[in-house]
Amino acid sequence: MTLQLSDHPAIDAVMSTASTLLGMEVVFLGGLTEDTFTFERVHAVAEWPGVARGVTAERGDTLCHRLLGGAPARTTDAASDPVYREAAKLDELGITSYVGVPIRDAGGRVVATLCGIDRGAVEVDDATFEVLQQLADVIAAHLGPMLAEGLVIRRSPEGGWSVGDEEADDLTSAMVLADLLAGAIPPGARPARTAAAVDEVAQLRLSVSQLEHALVARVVVEQAIGVLTERQHSSPRQAFERLRKVARSRGRKVHDLAREVVASATDPTVPLPPELAGRR
Repeated sequence: MTLQLSDHPAIDAVMSTASTLLGMEVVFLGGLTEDTFTFERVHAVAEWPGVARGVTAERGDTLCHRLLGGAPARTTDAASDPVYREAAKLDELGITSYVGVPIRDAGGRVVATLCGIDRGAVEVDDATFEVLQQLADVIAAHLGPMLAEGLVIRRSPEGGWSVGDEEADDLTSAMVLADLLAGAIPPGARPARTAAAVDEVAQLRLSVSQLEHALVARVVVEQAIGVLTERQHSSPRQAFERLRKVARSRGRKVHDLAREVVASATDPTVPLPPELAGRR
């Protein structure tokens, strides 16, 4: 069964970062079964016939199949590679450069690939490839269950976040809000910011680190919602709105306040704002 990489709140961030990182015409997530390959998500900076979300092919015809069979993870001349040149999709799509990394589930099974392709020669150096692997790890380790179709988190030009028509304070809150709107909530240190100038790869590493932090912080917020739901006999959505309102009124981050709520579940001496204390 193919991995359903639908519109998850973190997917856009991962794909955009990977596209900037590689500088290739297309970056895609490929879903795999034993027999088929599907373009699950596609981030394209140029139109490319035959490359679009939902397009399916025989797995054996793809470069990803050869990657997983031991072919080099990157090439700037796929037609000259003794393994890649046998892939039917190479000539069909006119691919010259290819880079790919596997995405594995908790059991180590390959469920997808994160790849870039280009019709020209695009070199991917070691530092860039390492960041691409980190992005694949973000997907594998943190995304979990996919959200319902249509719940996409977007970032405004002003830097804010929204889920549909609803605004969120930060990426962590937006992720939790999207989960709540989808109707289900599954039961580290913040990376330092720097004003110093950094090169492009270093900046992308920082983006990956910040994305990972937001995804981990999301788990803490969801745990706090569980505590407040039980403590105050409210719905998860009501608990989240209360947590968010209290954080705003006190000028605090939602996930920082959430940690205190979670800690209070086992330690009644942890001080909480009256709105969140309730019955312990």
